[in-house]
Amino acid sequence: MHTIRGARILLALKTSLAVALSWVVAQRMPGVIDQYPYYAPLGAISAMYPTVFGSVRAGLQTVAGIALGIVLAAGVLLVGDPNLVTVAVAVGIGVLLAGIRRLGAGAEYVPVGALFVLIIGGQDAEGFSAGFLVQMSVGVAIGLLVNALVFPPLDFRTARLQLDRLQGVVVDYLEDAAGELAEPGTTAGRDWQERNHSLVRITAEVREAVDESAQSARGNPRVILRRGRRADPGYASMLQLESVVFHLRGFTDALRELYDHKGHDWVIPAALSSRLAEAAQSSADGVRAWAAGEDPAEAAERVRSLVGRLSAELTDPSGHEGRLVITAAHDLARLVAVLDPPTAPTQGSSAVTRG
Repeated sequence: MHTIRGARILLALKTSLAVALSWVVAQRMPGVIDQYPYYAPLGAISAMYPTVFGSVRAGLQTVAGIALGIVLAAGVLLVGDPNLVTVAVAVGIGVLLAGIRRLGAGAEYVPVGALFVLIIGGQDAEGFSAGFLVQMSVGVAIGLLVNALVFPPLDFRTARLQLDRLQGVVVDYLEDAAGELAEPGTTAGRDWQERNHSLVRITAEVREAVDESAQSARGNPRVILRRGRRADPGYASMLQLESVVFHLRGFTDALRELYDHKGHDWVIPAALSSRLAEAAQSSADGVRAWAAGEDPAEAAERVRSLVGRLSAELTDPSGHEGRLVITAAHDLARLVAVLDPPTAPTQGSSAVTRG
């Protein structure tokens, strides 16, 4: 059983507060509207999301969905009194309209709103519609206020932890590849393709965590009160890691074709696989340094040097194995270039452009 997180407990407490406040306010609404106070707490619940921006979006979408359902019901009532056929048709059309993507969280309220007006509203459909829409709107407004003013959620820690997780996975992956290149069989025949799929999945999970952190900052009063201090959920690091993962997958895809799965050995000379192992280990050192906030330049330069030496040592660079070795080596060079871009040579400089 998973432990209930503090953020979820806080959301539960704030939802309870919003429901209580909306119930008190709903019973003091003027005219026929106060006959439907129970819809205000429902509106408050519909607006309570883990982020302030999410609450605003969900609240507005809920009100829009209800309003659309009411309009749909009004159209049915123009034809005649509610009956088995007209109610069924209204709900069917409501479900179709619920497919509008912009409605988001309010999509399900389109057929529900139409159904409530036709069945519960009955002879007083007009009064019920006004009470339903206004009370839900009141509840949504109270929910938004409570969520924005009472400890508005701002979570960058989860994104940082997930980024650290991905960095660790990349380092482990590179070190495993280096070990396998140096001594075939070190990884016990681990399937690189399967690991690539796992790497894609983990990267998507980390991206989702960073997106959620960014959402928690949108419209958040705590961010506004920072007075200009930047609220960075980690997008810059995420973009770099996604590029690193892309080149890492290319590197291991090339390795898979250079490995003799029957003989459990590399199809290239030991000197070349050893050089690739050094480059992979240096790449891992570069990612580790970058993740720790240190300068990865030294490790990146080692990778570039090793790639250059490896290219020079190839006896048949145009052959199938030779092209795969070059591909794997250049993927490592591109990987460290993401973390430490090589300095472009100035005009007149004797520097040689790296391949």
